[in-house]
Amino acid sequence: MLSVVSVFKSGGDYFPKYVRVLRDAVRRHLPIEHRFVCLTDVEVACERIPLLHGWPSFYSKIEVFRPGLFDGPVLYLDLDTVICGDLSDLARLAGEVGFAAVCDPWNGHFNSSILAFTMDCSFIYHEFASRPRHYQRVHQRGGSSYGDQGFTERRLRERDVTIEYVDRLLPGQVINHFNIGAYGVPVEDARICMMMTRPKPHEVEGWVAKHWY
Repeated sequence: MLSVVSVFKSGGDYFPKYVRVLRDAVRRHLPIEHRFVCLTDVEVACERIPLLHGWPSFYSKIEVFRPGLFDGPVLYLDLDTVICGDLSDLARLAGEVGFAAVCDPWNGHFNSSILAFTMDCSFIYHEFASRPRHYQRVHQRGGSSYGDQGFTERRLRERDVTIEYVDRLLPGQVINHFNIGAYGVPVEDARICMMMTRPKPHEVEGWVAKHWY
């Protein structure tokens, strides 16, 4: 069964409503059987897997790669993802790729706002868990190669893993608000919009509010 996964680390930019909104949006737009689960350190309105570490901010996303959590393909979505159309193609893709991410809008690297994988990625978790403070220092610089996504990409490339790109495999279906403007109108075929940095979905009216509830 497909697992649709999110991560909510308390004390950051988000609040529990984000988990509920994403859960409901997935229910509305994903017609196939799936499991929606959140890795978190607080109570949430869905199946909950406790975070084991106090890794700050986006580094908590690396716990998605912990061994033994999921059977079958995994589709990871950031909490600030706005779903605005049918996710069937994305779900199908998640079951076909070894590892896929989205292109970073600043080029050169991948972005971890959306991940899909069927391969065993536990080596990513184990390596980070072995020296978390070291890797946080190494990847603290700005740019698209920093943070959890910089660490994850480097580990994959060290093993010569082919990284697919969701937005290239499903052209027009995955967009971000840098392309359209946070207050613009998404293209007709858009199914999912990434709201990187600011504004966040709860801060925006217009088309975002029609889908984020």
